[in-house]
Amino acid sequence: MNSRSFFYDFGRALYHVDSFYGEFAKQSNVSPALLWVMYALNDGKPHTQIEISNEWELPKTTVNTVIKEIQQDGYVELVPIKGKRREMSIVLTESGKEYADSILSDLYKKEATVYKSLSSEDREIVAVLEKIARKLKGDK
Repeated sequence: MNSRSFFYDFGRALYHVDSFYGEFAKQSNVSPALLWVMYALNDGKPHTQIEISNEWELPKTTVNTVIKEIQQDGYVELVPIKGKRREMSIVLTESGKEYADSILSDLYKKEATVYKSLSSEDREIVAVLEKIARKLKGDK
């Protein structure tokens, strides 16, 4: 196998995984962006829009739009960060946690089933994917 065929197969496999999440969002009647923002926020920790955008490679404008929508629905609170004028922590409200669980619980079950089927060697894939992403971007 050469680099071209490796990345061809890699890209195809990556988009098959991405397609699953896109289809899951569609079946859940939410946008993929909303799915990923709720996924990011549902870890129990506060996040900023910049953190979500950078960690999930989502456009800042997309994250901002989703946050505004779910804030209007009462699913998140924006909390000022001491010492930072413009950045706010985004925290799920109780109704936001319920909403996130209503969207994500079936996804978490599917992921848990798949995870259990993977060998410990297969589970190293995340580190490999992160290494590939860093190298493609020119990082070390």
